[in-house]
Amino acid sequence: MTNYDHFAKFYDAIMGDRSDVIELLQKSLKKHHPAAKTLLELGCGTGSILDGLKTQYQIAGIEKSPEMLKIAQRKLPNSRLEIGDIARYELGTTFDVIICVFDTINHLTNFAKWETMFDATAKHLAPGGIFIFDMISIERLHKLMAMPTYTQDIGSLIADMEIERVSDNEVEWTTTIQEPHPDGTIQVYEDHASEASFQLNEVIKAVSRRFELINTFDSFHRPATDASDRVYFVARAQ
Repeated sequence: MTNYDHFAKFYDAIMGDRSDVIELLQKSLKKHHPAAKTLLELGCGTGSILDGLKTQYQIAGIEKSPEMLKIAQRKLPNSRLEIGDIARYELGTTFDVIICVFDTINHLTNFAKWETMFDATAKHLAPGGIFIFDMISIERLHKLMAMPTYTQDIGSLIADMEIERVSDNEVEWTTTIQEPHPDGTIQVYEDHASEASFQLNEVIKAVSRRFELINTFDSFHRPATDASDRVYFVARAQ
């Protein structure tokens, strides 16, 4: 796993607009828990998702990277934002909604950590609370393994993304960012991140042991399958 400390200051520029995910969350929560008041994001990064939800909920977040969390704290100075490990967390309170999006769960590279995260989340959900998360599928990982290194030009920045196969269900991303300075020098940053995925039926079984599974769907709101690139889960506290 990575702590994203080198990547943090470039993260928002590279990841771009996240309004589509915010809208998806808003619609799902309006449908399944319109009375919700409190919301926790696992792996809140630079706080962009929480920033889009702050007018509707009392928000909180957990993030492993200190540098990512510093950016989130500047966006959300009055919110509870804490350094922590989403695989095993204890906040001493419950929430109406817990979310974990942008394949954050895939950064947990063994399934035992997915299960401890589900256990912690079940413990932190208020009665009737909703848990929404997404994952990229093994099929998507296989597609990533076949991709050549690619380059993004983001303003004055140049970002190279290289994806290497670690195993049949895990890849490692290497992101190299070149940042030009006014004096003509170029600062180079490099960060690494691992992602793993697991069979959809295995994830569904693990979720269903701890929550009432309401729905699984893909990015196009079709029923999820192992061929889906990204799968969304909506579950309710038992």
